[in-house]
Amino acid sequence: MTAGTATPRAVAVTGLGVLSVGGAGTEALWRLCANGGGNFRPVEHFDVSGTGARIAGFVPDTHGAPAPGSDGRLPYLLHRALAQALADAARRGAHDRARTALVLATTDSAGCATAEAWRAWADGSRESCRPAWAPPAEAVRFDGPVLPVGNASAAGAAALGVGADLIRSGVTERAVVCGVDTITETAFQGLASLRTLSPGGCRPFSRSRSGIRISECAAALVLDADPGDDSAPPHAYLRGWGSSNEADQAARPASKGVAKAVSRALSDAAVPPGDVGYVNAHAAGTRHGDVAELDALERVFGDRLAGIPVSGSKAALGHCQGAAGTVEAIVTVLTLARGEVLPTLGLEDVPEQWSHLDFALGAPRRSTPPRAGLTVSCGLGGSNVAVVFGRAAA
Repeated sequence: MTAGTATPRAVAVTGLGVLSVGGAGTEALWRLCANGGGNFRPVEHFDVSGTGARIAGFVPDTHGAPAPGSDGRLPYLLHRALAQALADAARRGAHDRARTALVLATTDSAGCATAEAWRAWADGSRESCRPAWAPPAEAVRFDGPVLPVGNASAAGAAALGVGADLIRSGVTERAVVCGVDTITETAFQGLASLRTLSPGGCRPFSRSRSGIRISECAAALVLDADPGDDSAPPHAYLRGWGSSNEADQAARPASKGVAKAVSRALSDAAVPPGDVGYVNAHAAGTRHGDVAELDALERVFGDRLAGIPVSGSKAALGHCQGAAGTVEAIVTVLTLARGEVLPTLGLEDVPEQWSHLDFALGAPRRSTPPRAGLTVSCGLGGSNVAVVFGRAAA
């Protein structure tokens, strides 16, 4: 996290791209989070018979797409999300920069092949790139740092912080932050061994919550140094971020660790807790994780928390693994821009101790657009990350 800078450079979110279990694009993402109905189906490309769970979320198939489990699946999803985000930034009048960084978040070790290929390409060694992993035509201006981030389920949020810091420190003028993961046997079996997967799906904050259901996803945000002129307003501003590494055990976040990440993010953003009008929670639907997260939010916001909508997206999206923090950041940005709060799907039996909180139950509701929104991510091993976004001027 950047520290010690009196006037950090403003970081504008100028482009968004996403492929989720609801389909391609931000409109499909919004409909999915509002109504559910994602592409969840049995896993068929490896044996799940011994896991107790058999369902995962998949990006809907399109003609010519590499099949789940194939070598080209991850770069295919990544490249499509990246192309969407760059095209969106161009439509909004964001100027191409002389120096552009790629920050890639994934829990799939094979995903590092993308980072290696892009580094080789930037160094003039394109012939060493395997075709599936080589950068697409839209990446002709990627000549800045190429950085992989692997903070488990917090990777996507951490990558946003890294991208913002590259801009605020003057290393680059633009950073494209991508989160991407597919359904791999290693991840599925590993999470099953931790008894984290729920056969019934994710039910955030519910009395009957029993774990996660994983999904594949690719999400990309274009971050630009704010030009400070009369350019078209961005989607939002990334105001600050914070992190901690603290857990009660490997698969159980510590409340005080999550609270530290949130407090550090608000401090970095120079945003007082009273200015936060929306929280997109990690809300994985695990027995202990949801308790730790809500306790952490109450530590930071106190009695104010009851008046802040706290929404979880994973019942709709599935748990998108290393891409979770990236796609949930897009949900947060869209919430600030639209002034509409999405519901927490799958929550039908709120425990008594949380009955005073606003989980945005029911249909999406209009509200005064919040000035600031917060997204929280927690990863295995105690990686906790929070990112603060500010609404762009109308």
